[in-house]
Amino acid sequence: MNTCLSWIIDALNNSQLNHFVMNNAVVFPTLEMLHFLGLSLLFGALLIVDLRLVGIAKQLPLEKVEAFLRFALIGFAINLISGALFVAGDPDRYLVNLAFGLKMLMIVFAGLNTLYFLLRVKPKLHFNSHGHPPSSEAQVVAWLSLALWSSVIILGRFIPYVETP
Repeated sequence: MNTCLSWIIDALNNSQLNHFVMNNAVVFPTLEMLHFLGLSLLFGALLIVDLRLVGIAKQLPLEKVEAFLRFALIGFAINLISGALFVAGDPDRYLVNLAFGLKMLMIVFAGLNTLYFLLRVKPKLHFNSHGHPPSSEAQVVAWLSLALWSSVIILGRFIPYVETP
């Protein structure tokens, strides 16, 4: 194994945060519940936004749908914190796990897709156009968002079942 990765794993295993997460009977299950809550907020909100952008529920005004982005951000923040605590608590499982690595890669791609949406697509959306389909660029970004976040969820579910080398 990479010596840098080994050093990180050893440092995390010997940290107070690791002992807090792993040696307290309620911390890990609480983190799992929070991670699921964050996932529900994140993906539920993105489903509403992305499906509207691809043309489903055209009767919903875009400006109303946009409010759901706050919930996605809150869900992402919950998952970022709880996920980091998972890694700190069990670095031997996560940092060498192929499914975890791919999940992190998909999150990076989803983040870049979101950044593209915020900087390039959202400023061009016509919020006062009831029933009109957004641009094909917005639709591609929305479909990509759905695919990437679905991949994140699927890869997250694979983590306990993927053998580590």
